[in-house]
Amino acid sequence: MNNLVINEGCSVGAIKLGMREEEVQQHIQSYKEKCLNPRISFHRNFRCEYDSEGRLIYIEVVNDLKRHFNCLFRDIDVFNTRASQLVKMIDILSPYDRNSAHGGFVYKFPELGLSFWRGNVLSEEDMEKDWFKEMDPEIQEDEMKNLYFETVSIYSISNSPKE
Repeated sequence: MNNLVINEGCSVGAIKLGMREEEVQQHIQSYKEKCLNPRISFHRNFRCEYDSEGRLIYIEVVNDLKRHFNCLFRDIDVFNTRASQLVKMIDILSPYDRNSAHGGFVYKFPELGLSFWRGNVLSEEDMEKDWFKEMDPEIQEDEMKNLYFETVSIYSISNSPKE
């Protein structure tokens, strides 16, 4: 399996902030060709925003990529490390924005130009509660996906992250 290295405030793999859209699309196509099933709708796994001059200022990567790549930030697999652990590890490097109104769902590390998002929050403690234990095992398994982040984003430290 190939690695997709996330460099805070700079790049995701070969895709670098400041690139023009054509360059970005070429790199996305190159990653698609490395996939086990290149017929999947691969471009949706990279969400990009450009400035008024057509330069990349924000890129979000979706956890669907973990089927094809190890998505690594400082050798940490961001989509296969529990959100609670990941936040603790990165918080040591640079504190996350504790003033965010989206506690548990969004973690922004403004000094790094890095953020993580998940649609629902589940903790290890939740799995010990009756409401969780009473769920059908298939639903429990599906809910356990919420222990992990769904996206990772990078942005220029001089630009504010997207909500």
